[in-house]
Amino acid sequence: MTDGPFGDDPRFSANAPTRASGSTGAQRQAMGGRLLGGRYRLGEAIGTGGSGTVYLADDLSLGRQVAVKVLHSSLVGDEAFVERFRSEARLVASLADPNVVSIFDWGVDGQAYLVTEYLGGGSLRSILSAGRTLTPSQMLMVSLEACRALDHAHRQGIVHRDVKPANLLFGQDGRLRIADFGLAEALTGAASRELYGGGGVIGTARYASPEQASGAVLDGRSDVYALALCMVEGVTGHLPFVAETLEGTLNARIGQDVPIPDALGPLVPVVAHAGAADPENRPTARELGRMLLDIAGRMARPEPLPLVGPGEVGAAPMPGESDRVAPTVFPSQPVTPIAPSRASQRPVGPRRRWTGIVLAGLLVVGTVVGGLLVREAGRPTQRALPSLVGSSGDSARSLLTELGWTVERRDVRRNGTSIGEVLDMQPVAGTRLTAGETVLLEVSLGSERLAVPVGLVGVSLSEAGRMLADVGLVTGEVTGVNSEDVAAGLVVEVLTVADTVPLGDAVDFLVSDGPLPRFVPEGLVGLMPADVVAELIAIRLAPTMGEEYDEWATAGRVSRLEPVAGTQVQVGDDVRVVVSLGAPERSIPALVGLPLVSAESRLQVAGFRNVVVEGLPGSTDGTPIDRAALVVLSQDPLPPRRSQPDVEVTLVVGAG
Repeated sequence: MTDGPFGDDPRFSANAPTRASGSTGAQRQAMGGRLLGGRYRLGEAIGTGGSGTVYLADDLSLGRQVAVKVLHSSLVGDEAFVERFRSEARLVASLADPNVVSIFDWGVDGQAYLVTEYLGGGSLRSILSAGRTLTPSQMLMVSLEACRALDHAHRQGIVHRDVKPANLLFGQDGRLRIADFGLAEALTGAASRELYGGGGVIGTARYASPEQASGAVLDGRSDVYALALCMVEGVTGHLPFVAETLEGTLNARIGQDVPIPDALGPLVPVVAHAGAADPENRPTARELGRMLLDIAGRMARPEPLPLVGPGEVGAAPMPGESDRVAPTVFPSQPVTPIAPSRASQRPVGPRRRWTGIVLAGLLVVGTVVGGLLVREAGRPTQRALPSLVGSSGDSARSLLTELGWTVERRDVRRNGTSIGEVLDMQPVAGTRLTAGETVLLEVSLGSERLAVPVGLVGVSLSEAGRMLADVGLVTGEVTGVNSEDVAAGLVVEVLTVADTVPLGDAVDFLVSDGPLPRFVPEGLVGLMPADVVAELIAIRLAPTMGEEYDEWATAGRVSRLEPVAGTQVQVGDDVRVVVSLGAPERSIPALVGLPLVSAESRLQVAGFRNVVVEGLPGSTDGTPIDRAALVVLSQDPLPPRRSQPDVEVTLVVGAG
């Protein structure tokens, strides 16, 4: 009996149901911490099945986590099993394929064990058990990778015999790996005698092919049938041909093609072909992969797979997944066991693009979906030209060269196409060619390139947009920037560096927000007018001149600014510079004949404060002079003259 490298649920803890022949919970717990092969320290049990228990383990030699499948102790006493186990482990370890679970090591240390890479992305079973399903596009992507792995194994004489959702595992990068190649073969005999009392019984009944159910000799098309069942269940969540008993489940499919629900969409005819009851009417894994590639371009781009990671609900083994049917051998392709692979675990890669998976990754990487299109000995010298329109030119060249054809490339520009995309090929797809014939690929240089119009700088944004539209370009990102030289709203700079750009491209602009704001300078009042004017002009303001009397400001100096210092203004705004004329002139009053006291009072009222009195008699005995007895005899200047308030007024006085 086989399970995924993590049991029927490749990610979950030892809570998974224990099979009848499995170890007990106490036995599994006792294994925790045990050192196998002097190298692998077992941790917690993460899965269990009829053939053994899977543990998360530390590889002490390489310092990495691995999965260790410890087979039941009852199998170690069977020398025939141990020899088959070693032989199959060597054989499967040679399956160096990115879609096959890597086997790192194996051995017998009290119990037989198998060391594989540890995957954390769950399985198709865990997705389905969590109540989720895949879209037809997602199922196509998974099936393409499965075809790659199966074809690679089939060409080496290995039939899986137990393809089921629990053995379709995913890394955290979403890439599919198929688990348990060869384990069914190793368990034939010992496991079947122990579990069922004789007669080989390896393989899950729910996914058995009609020929497997009837005990016929199998080839790789039995795995294709099982994959077809997985595709139906992966999209719909329901598996065909499931009856209440093992016998009923097996009998239901004999002579009956797999019924394909409409929910599979464009996959319906392909899955129907793969699910034919007669293996002679089924495609090989290679042919199935080619059929999937042919319809991939008509399907929507898939969303990322809804992986069920560790700790999520799901992945409970399905009823009947432990029911087994007889395995057979692949008689026509003997193989020679080789040394085990010691390749390190594959790194987790980034999320892959749909076109990369369908048209480049699976067409070109390695052997083209596990060798879907690779030359085989004995094949006819003519072969059909695959459809490569839409793939990358480099990938198409690599593929065609590998298939033995000569490739010529013609680069063209076509609007609405991507750079490097194959636009056409001659001869057309499906034409049968012999090795050495020439295939012409027409590859896109992208859309037609157009000259960016000249004269965009200095025009309004709307005018620039019109100029772009006239040649098939559009306005892109517009960024405002202050400019001392370009008026607000006009284009300052075209940010597109190239002189030519593809049709429909956006051209980005810097557009002027006008100059930075200005502020009326401080400290200009009291300066000479020429100095103030020069400073205002230097910051691109427009001075206008004015004059006024100001008895507090020195005549000829700037007395004030309008607007006042510190006010925010824009370039070119007017600033009025007011120059003082000094204090306003006043009329000198007539003072002759007035008492001195009255004359001085009138001068003060009129604003004249610089008064000189002459003719005052001197005091002989030190007594104060009686100013009230004095009268003004003459004055200078004489009325009605107008003078500045600071003019000197001289009064000559004498006795009245």
